[in-house]
Amino acid sequence: MKYLDDDQVKDLLNNKWGQVIDTIESAFLDETADMVPKVYLQAGKAGDFRAMPAALGGYAALKWIGVFPDNKEFNLPTTIGTLILNDKFTGKPFLAMDCTTLTAYRTAATSAIAAKYCAPEAREFAFIGCGLQAQYHIEAYESIFGHMNMTVDTYDQSRDAMRKLHKWIGKENIAQAWGYNDDVESAVKYADVVTTLTPSTEAYLDIHWLKSNCHVNAVGADAVGKRELMPNVIDGAGFIVCDDEEQARHSGELQYNVWPNLELHSLASVIKKYTWASEQISVFDSTGVAIEDIAIAELIYRLSHS
Repeated sequence: MKYLDDDQVKDLLNNKWGQVIDTIESAFLDETADMVPKVYLQAGKAGDFRAMPAALGGYAALKWIGVFPDNKEFNLPTTIGTLILNDKFTGKPFLAMDCTTLTAYRTAATSAIAAKYCAPEAREFAFIGCGLQAQYHIEAYESIFGHMNMTVDTYDQSRDAMRKLHKWIGKENIAQAWGYNDDVESAVKYADVVTTLTPSTEAYLDIHWLKSNCHVNAVGADAVGKRELMPNVIDGAGFIVCDDEEQARHSGELQYNVWPNLELHSLASVIKKYTWASEQISVFDSTGVAIEDIAIAELIYRLSHS
């Protein structure tokens, strides 16, 4: 069985944002798609392992990934893992691949899909957290909204992280304008789309700072104990979307929801409706699902044989 390392995965996906986004979007509508919600295994104080099985078409896959927020101290990526792609009907293994770049691409692509349908006229984008995942998100948004239509505001507790991100934006000529901010409120007040990308365990985003029709892609809360949104964001939002409700209630922002009858919408239902634009705030509670992983793994498999 062939194994693709992270550099090989990067090469195969380079400049393929359109294909990645279309592949993942189609997977959410595919009737053959099946998955088991993430299984978590704690590993030390801050880290955990996650097992994510899924099936799609004639394929089955398992992603086994560790998430370790303190890995930067060891010059290692936050997420490290492997995905194995199999024939669904015989179990024959086709391909194994590193999950670092795969996970970054599928996470950003899914956020872009949510923004495409919930904020189709978006022009101003705010990013809370300026690590590598912010770069992937900016590229994904650019593929949908176009760089000449994008302005970017950022905030990170690390000024150095903001500087590095802004240097990259300028080098890539990927947005019309971009700016530093001294706090979250300043970063988000004009944003059409706010993307939260932090490992925070304390809520910091207040609904009173958001435009009345802002869309929030809440990405950082993907495990028990993580959170980025103050309760009033969920309480005051007019439209709440989940990639998977069970996962969101277990380990997303909805783990803190005290309203059992809250109306939730699946990302698939939003895609089927084609667009949902409103003067109300919308939230996408992104926990990352195995359907996204198998969709991009199948694409990587096809690209590796082209």
